[in-house]
Amino acid sequence: MALPLGASAASPVQTPECQLQKLSHEQLQQLDVPGWLERMRQATDLNTYSGNFVVMTSSGVMSSSRVWHVCDGHRQIERLEALSGTPRIVYRQNAEVRTFSPNDRVVRIESREMPRKFARAKGISGDALVAHYAAQFGGHERIAGKDADLLQLRPRDAWRFGYRVWLDHASGLVLKWQTITPGGRVLEQAVFSELELTAPVGGAQIESMMNDVVGYRIIAGARAPTTMETHGWTLPVPVEGFMLLSCEEKRKLGDVAKASVQCVYSDGLASISVFLEPYNEERHAYNGQELRLGATHTLSGRVAGDAWVTMVGEVPLATLRLFASAIKQLPH
Repeated sequence: MALPLGASAASPVQTPECQLQKLSHEQLQQLDVPGWLERMRQATDLNTYSGNFVVMTSSGVMSSSRVWHVCDGHRQIERLEALSGTPRIVYRQNAEVRTFSPNDRVVRIESREMPRKFARAKGISGDALVAHYAAQFGGHERIAGKDADLLQLRPRDAWRFGYRVWLDHASGLVLKWQTITPGGRVLEQAVFSELELTAPVGGAQIESMMNDVVGYRIIAGARAPTTMETHGWTLPVPVEGFMLLSCEEKRKLGDVAKASVQCVYSDGLASISVFLEPYNEERHAYNGQELRLGATHTLSGRVAGDAWVTMVGEVPLATLRLFASAIKQLPH
């Protein structure tokens, strides 16, 4: 999992556009779920910061990343470097994402939105969030040398997980979060082990690094907006509160019949990615599988007659199964 990132600039000095409105204790107490998410979104976008971010799962898997994020209110730019596992550096400026793989000397360039934790998706109303999550504010802790306030987001049903989120008292920036089961068991935890509300470089320097592709092979991702119906499938949303955010296709040799489709659904906090492609007996010889890593479940298998689905989401496995069972093939 990656920490939500934000905007950038040619200088780490914050401008008026990047100034956050400071809220009193009484104002914080009055925030509802949408209000908290908006505060966290603004803190992510409008702050300048850098630090080390560590993710741990209930199965003992741990990963760490180095984050650089700069804001001047005019553009979004960021640098995220994996400190464990396979070397990888991800840059984003606005909607352009460049992933550098030093071992393979490959740069993958795509135009897409980066997943952002606790950033409310467009089109999802505050009323819908309140209908499915309850927010409770209370508790304090010191994290990465900062005073943090605890926000608990509890689901109102069994189709989604809950969250504990620790926010920097001064800025609202997410310092730590946990994904928890309805019974209170922690599935995954992410926390800043180090954090500075400054950045070692400015946005212009990050952009220069992003554009330094000398010696790398460039692979440009070819994606286009689409619908499931265009490819002969339909997926009526089976869990109340989730809505379709986007659908894209990735074609093979320009053949629509061989295109794979990715659709993303969200309830404003949890998200589900659905990957659909035509069933191929040779490539899909196995019967599918169900996996869990921390709070992320993966389900794959044959559905809708001639389709193969892979679903990934930070939701209970039962939620993915329900989505998979709702996929239907349209009459030819």
